[in-house]
Amino acid sequence: MSLDRVAGTMRDVATRMAVPGLVWATISGPRQTVQIGSAGPLGHDTIFRIASITKPIVGVLALRLVDEGVFALDDAIDAWLPEFADRRVLRERGGALTDTVPAARPTTVRDVLAMGSGLGWDMKAAPDDPLAREFDARELGSGWEPPVVRPDRWAELAGALPMAHQPGEGWMYQYSYDVLTVLIERATRRRLDLLLRDKVFAPLDMDHTGYAVPMNDVDRVPSAWFPNRRGDFVEVAPTGDPRLMNVPVFRSGATGLLSSAGDLAKFAQMLLREGRGPRGRVISRASFAALTTDSVVEPARAMAREFLEPNLTWGLGVGVDLGSRYPGPHAGRFGWDGGTGTSLWVDPVSGVGGVLLTRQGLGTPEPPEYLEAFWGAVHA
Repeated sequence: MSLDRVAGTMRDVATRMAVPGLVWATISGPRQTVQIGSAGPLGHDTIFRIASITKPIVGVLALRLVDEGVFALDDAIDAWLPEFADRRVLRERGGALTDTVPAARPTTVRDVLAMGSGLGWDMKAAPDDPLAREFDARELGSGWEPPVVRPDRWAELAGALPMAHQPGEGWMYQYSYDVLTVLIERATRRRLDLLLRDKVFAPLDMDHTGYAVPMNDVDRVPSAWFPNRRGDFVEVAPTGDPRLMNVPVFRSGATGLLSSAGDLAKFAQMLLREGRGPRGRVISRASFAALTTDSVVEPARAMAREFLEPNLTWGLGVGVDLGSRYPGPHAGRFGWDGGTGTSLWVDPVSGVGGVLLTRQGLGTPEPPEYLEAFWGAVHA
């Protein structure tokens, strides 16, 4: 990897961005050296809304809890979420909420991490899909922001709805990692933000990552922008949003963390070291293998293909490349992207990793130029 190539490429791309400003980090070499760069009006110490990069981080936490014996991957979640016991399942995809059959088995921790809980974004749902409409009506959904109800109320309302598919037999993005919030907080009797602080952020010296920022740092968080239906970018959150000084009532495992390029580079270093941090293991070898191994099995694979790109699958918290998506990397490269315009991936074969952070959200039909250009340069 040529650091000069990465910097030159991204400075060039920044001049054409609809919403200028990006920060990146690269990790390479035998000592996993971190280099941080920026282009446009944002500096190295900018704190970003990282959206779905929250998932790999919370996935690592969940697997650390497996290592500690809090729960096992094949444990039924009913022990901690009685609202999810004796579930009903839609007889047909997109069917009426009253036309259901019993769940064939309980939902497990593994199902939740593998996006197989039966709740999520149905990519083929009609506009009047009964389950999707009811989920939205109950204000249970998360996108780039977390749900607005408290975790216990969320579990009560979500657990009363039928599953879209039998446990582990489908794949629907997003809401499984909201289920994960309730599971973790109840199993540990601690808030998710505090667990992440103690078990992931502190061991990795990630001092600027969390669900909120201190008052003296809030101006380091830039505005967030998304395209509207015409493709024009509109501001959806202001710079220095004072709401970010408060931890949300629902600490979502799917979205909502804020972080910097430097902090996320430390997380990427841990991933390149197969779960080892600077002062010892964050997760065991077995848990690291579970994190990065294809978890999508038949018959779930057909639904997963509706969301995931070709040659991309899902582990237990990260996307995993089944083949090379760029000229340089290898099958087994893993990581994830966030809808706010963020990306974190590592290639364990070449020992290269990267982080890209912007405020220009995803949502256009084609991948944004900045994303393709960054990874193309990193892996050149």
